[in-house]
Amino acid sequence: MKDEYRNSVDFFNERNLNISEEDKELILAAYELKTPDNAGAIIRLAGNLGVKRVFFIHEHFEMRDRKMKRVAHSSLGHVDFQIVTEEEFWAKIPKDYAIIALETAKNSSNLFNTKFPDKTVLISGNERFGLPDSFLNKCQSSVFIPIPGKTSSMNVSHATTIAAFEWARQHLAEAMQTK
Repeated sequence: MKDEYRNSVDFFNERNLNISEEDKELILAAYELKTPDNAGAIIRLAGNLGVKRVFFIHEHFEMRDRKMKRVAHSSLGHVDFQIVTEEEFWAKIPKDYAIIALETAKNSSNLFNTKFPDKTVLISGNERFGLPDSFLNKCQSSVFIPIPGKTSSMNVSHATTIAAFEWARQHLAEAMQTK
C-alpha cells in the first residue's frame, strides 16, 4: 500500500463532515476532576465531536487553567465549557436529557450493549474516587467500559472518549461517513 501523511486539519476539511443533528445532542460533564490535562482533553474531545457544552462540576475549582487550555487547544474557540457547582449543574440540564454516568457502579451496563438516548448527558467521575453515590443515584443509568486486559482501570479522559464516540456511533453514524 502506497500512502502519505496528511495534516489532520486538511484531511478533515477536504472531507467536509457535517455533523449537525438538531434533534440529537451530547453534553459532557465531569465531576471534581483534579488533573488539568484530563479537563483539557475532554474539552478537545467535545471539539472533535461537535459537542457544544461541557460542565466541570467543582465546589472549589483549583486547576491551573493554563495547562488545561494548552491541551484543549483550538477547541476553546467553539466549545462552551463551564465550571459549576453540583446544584448549578442539575439546574442547567434540560429535563428531556438522560443523564448517564460512566462508572463502575454495581448496576452499570456494558457500554457496548447500551442504547443511548438522542439527548444524553455523559458524566464522568473524579480520577481516583469516581462519582459519589449521592450523585450517581440522581442519574438515569450508568455504563462501564469492558476491559479485557490485566489493567482494570482507565484514564478518565480516555474513558470519556470511548463512551462519547459510542454515543456518536449510534446517533451520528451517517453524518460521520467519509470518503
